[in-house]
Amino acid sequence: MRALSRIAAAAVAGAALYFAGIVNSIILTHPGRGGVAVVVIAIALAMALLLAALVGTGRGDAVAPMPGRTWFVRGVWGFVCVMALVALGWLVDMPRQHSLDWTPYHNDAIALNECAGRLVLQGRDPYTDLDVFACYGALGIGPDRTTPLRRGAFADVAVYPTDDQLDEVWDQRASGTGANDEFVWRPSYPALSFLALLPLAALGWDTNYLYLACLLVAMALIVVRSPRTLRPFFLTALLGASSLVAFTVGGSSDLLYALPLVVAWMYRDRKWAAVPLGIALATKQIAWFFAPFWFIAVVTERGWRAAARDLAIAAGIFALTNLAFIVHDPHAWVAGIVTPVVEPMFARGAGLIFLFTNGGLPLLPMFVYSALEVVTGIICLVIAWRTRRTSPELGAVLAVVPLFFAWRSLFSYFFLLPLFALAALARMPLGELAFERARKLGGLTIFAAPSRS
Repeated sequence: MRALSRIAAAAVAGAALYFAGIVNSIILTHPGRGGVAVVVIAIALAMALLLAALVGTGRGDAVAPMPGRTWFVRGVWGFVCVMALVALGWLVDMPRQHSLDWTPYHNDAIALNECAGRLVLQGRDPYTDLDVFACYGALGIGPDRTTPLRRGAFADVAVYPTDDQLDEVWDQRASGTGANDEFVWRPSYPALSFLALLPLAALGWDTNYLYLACLLVAMALIVVRSPRTLRPFFLTALLGASSLVAFTVGGSSDLLYALPLVVAWMYRDRKWAAVPLGIALATKQIAWFFAPFWFIAVVTERGWRAAARDLAIAAGIFALTNLAFIVHDPHAWVAGIVTPVVEPMFARGAGLIFLFTNGGLPLLPMFVYSALEVVTGIICLVIAWRTRRTSPELGAVLAVVPLFFAWRSLFSYFFLLPLFALAALARMPLGELAFERARKLGGLTIFAAPSRS
């Protein structure tokens, strides 16, 4: 696979994730609709395509022999350009998103993090003091933006509570009838997930613009890190991977961990890369899945001692940013951080589990999916270790593959994969692509061809 093909593959994977995400949303909103298998297969194929794009070192790909079928390359890049225009449409439409969803609080991660930030400004600990009913009442949203639990009134619910069931139990608990056993109420992420929002919470600004800004900064850094003559193609691919822009504009707090993780991965050869890694780890647990793959890559490039030192620095940053809450109430802090693991959450997601929750297959016990996730994680680590010199960038995608088999494999786990893959490609020694060569190869961008110089 050559330079333009690698970059295009990442963009096409992002386009596949875009369409998969749309179908996934339709099915969740209107259960019974067809297309479940399409979503699962599209995500699996997107991950396979991203892994294929990262196989090898990429050394000198920009000057490698040209393929014979330039018409195919031109056609693929034409499709990428069209999807890039779709992403630009989402960017332009950002101010009007509230008219579609009527609220900036698209999910409980955004809502609870903002309420947690407001509590910190009042000098209170959100891990102990957050009241989900008061929070949602102040924000004007309801139980459809919560994470329900399989206990209390929902103990006998087989797959997922209906909207009517959610509303009924929510109204009871909000009015003080019975203890809240059914809804996650405390922040379930490390402290930076809401500490980073303090300036916006103080000013009353929409935090979704911060998440979008994080994406745009990450995209800009990837373009800057890429070879100079390939930058138009990287920028077109970042937009062509339209899942990135569309689902960030649609509402996602994941960009808070994605930006520092991109920096840490691209510049892992620098001593200071441990700092952005620590920030990512202190923001959201999904970044933890990347840590062992980052460690393997650093060991390969700079040795065991440097990798251990950097990981210790990252752990120190994690501890420092969470220290106040650990000291105040360690039990509450731990309960919040391990919520996704210890609380009895319903099966949910767009990965393999989607076939069982919405595809008609009988739901298996939770430990089956957990075992699949663990086994896949071990296999991915083995692959990363064995290919650490021949394909050093594979970990950028392998880190998330186990989540495809998890009991909860939310679509938000996957839509950013093209961003991480393109960050990995940007640090590959692809070489420079001459103007005439790019034209003959059939490369297209929505900006400009590479410089003639």
